[in-house]
Amino acid sequence: MGDPQLEVLQYVPFKSFVQASFWHKLAEIKIDVDKLSDGPREIYGYYTNANAKECLFEVDYSAFNSEFTPMKFNYTSFGTLYNKNTIEGFKECDKVALLTSEGQKFLEDITTGRILEDPRRISRFFILSFADLKTHKYYYWFAFPAPLHPNAEIISGSRPTLLKDSPELSQHLEAIYFNLPSDQSKSFFILRKNEDDDGFKHYNLKDCINVQNLDNFKDVNLETIYFCFSDPCGTDKPSWLLRLYLVCISYLCPSLHNKHIKVVGVRMKTPKTLGESLVWDIIVPVNSKNSEVPFVGWEPNAAGKMIPRCVSMADSMDPAKLAENSVYLNLKLMKWRIMPNLDLDILTRTRCLLFGAGTLGCAVARNLLGWGFKNITFLDSGKIHFSNPVRQTLYIHADAVDGNKRKALTAAERIKQINPNVVSTGHVVQVPMPGHPVGDSMRSEVLQNLDVIENAVKNCDVIFLLTDSRESRWLPTLLGSYHKKIVINAALGFDSYLVMRHGGHKVLEEALHPQQIDGLHCISGANLGCYFCNDVTAPGDSLRDRTLDQQCTVTRPGISNIAASYAVELLVSILQHKYKELAPAYYAVNNQKDVSIPEGLLGILPHSIRGMLGTFENILPATAKFSQCVACSQIVLDEYENRKIDFLFDVFNSTKYLEDLTGISTLAVCDSEIIECEDSDFEMSD
Repeated sequence: MGDPQLEVLQYVPFKSFVQASFWHKLAEIKIDVDKLSDGPREIYGYYTNANAKECLFEVDYSAFNSEFTPMKFNYTSFGTLYNKNTIEGFKECDKVALLTSEGQKFLEDITTGRILEDPRRISRFFILSFADLKTHKYYYWFAFPAPLHPNAEIISGSRPTLLKDSPELSQHLEAIYFNLPSDQSKSFFILRKNEDDDGFKHYNLKDCINVQNLDNFKDVNLETIYFCFSDPCGTDKPSWLLRLYLVCISYLCPSLHNKHIKVVGVRMKTPKTLGESLVWDIIVPVNSKNSEVPFVGWEPNAAGKMIPRCVSMADSMDPAKLAENSVYLNLKLMKWRIMPNLDLDILTRTRCLLFGAGTLGCAVARNLLGWGFKNITFLDSGKIHFSNPVRQTLYIHADAVDGNKRKALTAAERIKQINPNVVSTGHVVQVPMPGHPVGDSMRSEVLQNLDVIENAVKNCDVIFLLTDSRESRWLPTLLGSYHKKIVINAALGFDSYLVMRHGGHKVLEEALHPQQIDGLHCISGANLGCYFCNDVTAPGDSLRDRTLDQQCTVTRPGISNIAASYAVELLVSILQHKYKELAPAYYAVNNQKDVSIPEGLLGILPHSIRGMLGTFENILPATAKFSQCVACSQIVLDEYENRKIDFLFDVFNSTKYLEDLTGISTLAVCDSEIIECEDSDFEMSD
């Protein structure tokens, strides 16, 4: 009777399944951590043998954990992610060389005994990918590397037996398997029948196999040995894991070459039963001595072709989350190469209050969105008119047709339509102003407006002064100084603009003594003047008797966008400076041009920017606080502290009250040469 015919054992390859959370986490890590690095990253996958059907292999967001713990009845697989920076890098990657490199790592783990210490490393995979973060498309290709040789064989026509057909073995395996402490001891192990009784005992691979001993299992009764593994397959063929398991046995146990061994593919059905597990009689192959053994293992796509896959996450992602990722993508890209120290978190945390939702207010809001600010509040009392939409970029023609839409409310709603993740509110309030008397009939309304305004100031971090008159900026300037807020001012003329930051009121000892540089004059951030510090008169009623051209914003159309951009960039520069609003301002003495002004992260930080489109020039003047300023001087702040509402109504009802209080009414009339620029030259945004 001749030797039985043999046939090569066939395996069921893994079928990968990528949870959406994996791609979301990959995008986050690529932007925030890896940036331009496309080096290999260790990841984890998992599979299960519980009610398994398709030999499924999964990865999700937890693949990137530093320590991975799978869910119950799931088993860990060790992997590597090669995420390329460009689609060209993905396409041009040498797939054969990459598969070979990963396959050699598997063989190295075998020959060094690393697999014996942690048998879960038998299950090895890697992913080659490219993440297109702009379109949210992910190109990827899974591989489960295995040597092409050796090939295990079985007797031709033989079929595996069910574990339940061997009741004694089934009973003992169930008792042992469900009491094993971890997936490490369940994934690959050895079951051995006791010599002195009918029981069985569980052994870890390292307990039976010595990497230094080529006589493993020599002269052992192989009828008492079962090589077991948790099998995620549901057919009568074993999963790809057995191919890898047999490679390990062939390399580490040469005494088993060409011998029959029993292998149990442990398959669990609910409730906890293992009766459907399969037992194979397999001939151990002889491992290849060729150091250049080829490897296989690339996963075909759904059509069975050996090409990568592509998945688009744009439709599956939450629209708000999708918008947030896209909005902040460009900002985070700035950190990759240009400014790794850029603090984006402080921008998203900063709460901005905009006094005015007109030409400047709309432009400032759009620039804030561009920098990733997420908390914006508008204060304005105006309605949207037909002349507004062409210059005030948050409004459209339909808003004016409505005839009753308020700017503050519409602007707040419109920026949420632009970025759904923004927290935005609008308040319809008239800002009380010096020299605008408040009668008894108006007192209640003014008190309500004052309450809204003060609460808004208290709950913000930054105030933008963007209103259409000089006197409407007095109250926000006072409250900004009193509550120690960052204040940014922007004002427009026909072809000129002013953007400035007010001096800070917080106390930081280090910032009180800024660096002194030869050839430069320095004003500490706490000593910088406000919008009113250059004035020797109190603000009065500038709205009375204005002709049509004086009532509207008559400026060159580009002025508002330029000034708004400078205002927001000035704020961002402040927030990135180590002293924030207390950052000093420098300017050259005697027009020296060869002296470098100290820079923060984003460059120099001026006190004010005065620009003229007529000559396309900017100048950067800096002025100190005026001890008798009608808005930020200590005497005014003290008076407000002591009298609150009564003080404010005295200011509203009299054009001379502030002048008398601060003492500037007794000053001699100053020669106009002393004043570098008059604020009356600047008309404000509507």
